Amino acid sequence: MSGKKKPWLPIVIAALLSWFGVSKILQITKDYSAHQQAITDVQAIVNENSNINSIPNLDALKANQTKIQQTIEKLKLVPNLPGYPYQNAQNQISQLNQLLAKIDSKIQVEEAAFNNLQAALKLDEEAAILVQEKAYSNNWQEAKGKWQQAISILEKIPTATYVSDTAKLGILSVKRNFNDVDKVITSEQKSLQNFSSAVELAQKATNLTKDTTLITLPELLNAKLQWQQAINLLVNVSSATNLSLKAQSQLSIYRNNYRQVSNAIDEIKKCLTQKNSFESECTASVSLYISPPETLTALLEDIKKEEDANNQIASSEFNSTSGTSSDTSDESSSSNYSGYSGGYSSGYRSHSGSVSVNGYTRRDGTYVNSHTRSAPGSRVSGFGSFRSGGASS
Repeated sequence: MSGKKKPWLPIVIAALLSWFGVSKILQITKDYSAHQQAITDVQAIVNENSNINSIPNLDALKANQTKIQQTIEKLKLVPNLPGYPYQNAQNQISQLNQLLAKIDSKIQVEEAAFNNLQAALKLDEEAAILVQEKAYSNNWQEAKGKWQQAISILEKIPTATYVSDTAKLGILSVKRNFNDVDKVITSEQKSLQNFSSAVELAQKATNLTKDTTLITLPELLNAKLQWQQAINLLVNVSSATNLSLKAQSQLSIYRNNYRQVSNAIDEIKKCLTQKNSFESECTASVSLYISPPETLTALLEDIKKEEDANNQIASSEFNSTSGTSSDTSDESSSSNYSGYSGGYSSGYRSHSGSVSVNGYTRRDGTYVNSHTRSAPGSRVSGFGSFRSGGASS
């Protein structure tokens, strides 16, 4: 009986073809094959992402994310009909969703780390410009603050991220920049404090000997002490600061005045010993030639004028250097992060020659002759050098 032909089979096939149509049958077959392939691909995807920390970079991580999302969408198309692997597809969707959650979390961490790295780099570049274009000024305090912010941001980058090694090297570089600038700021502030105190003491000492007709020995002794203290303060002004040259010029005046007062004291004491005279008689015969010291306002104005001249030279040199390297800036900024080369060498980069300061009139009407002073150095940032080459996000 089984060997007999089934005359109804061709009729059934013909009926199905006429009912669904040839194209519909082919589409159903194609969809079924796609469903089976999606289910087959799941195990390979799971194996590929079994250890997401081994995925080499952010691009690969995002590619895997897209692949998982596409596979889930394919599995959702498996119909809940007899003969279709619907329940198997649902189980695998659940498995892939768990994997996708891990991938999404990893991408969020990596993108946050990358954005923090970029933010720190921006702060580093801004700080470098603040100290590179000019000699020491209040801008250096702002640069110090930016480097402090960069350090805080870099320290937030978690370990085991794609940019964590770069961040570690960046922290070393930025901390070096921060410490160097902090030393300069501290030195400048200390020198300014010593300089200001010295000028204040010099003014007091001058006032004590202003009226030579009524001067007394105690006043001279006090003036001598004031001049000595002022000299000691000027000597402690660091030679590496902006105030150094002005301190040296005032130091010669203060020492001369100190000698004048010391000689007057010696003459009075000698007079009192030899002639057994009254103090007023001895002081009346004393000749005292005190060079009036400049006021703090005038001195700081001079320094400001010289700083402006230095800044103009330093800014011109910086712009000239920047212009020669502008052709490569687009190429270096196109890459997002890579191995950091910690080649920053902080401190001043020396320039030969000197800066000529033209003569000018102060606000008080006095005139300052033309003079020269050594040209300022400039600082360079090294954190940005990590951007050369490397992987993209």
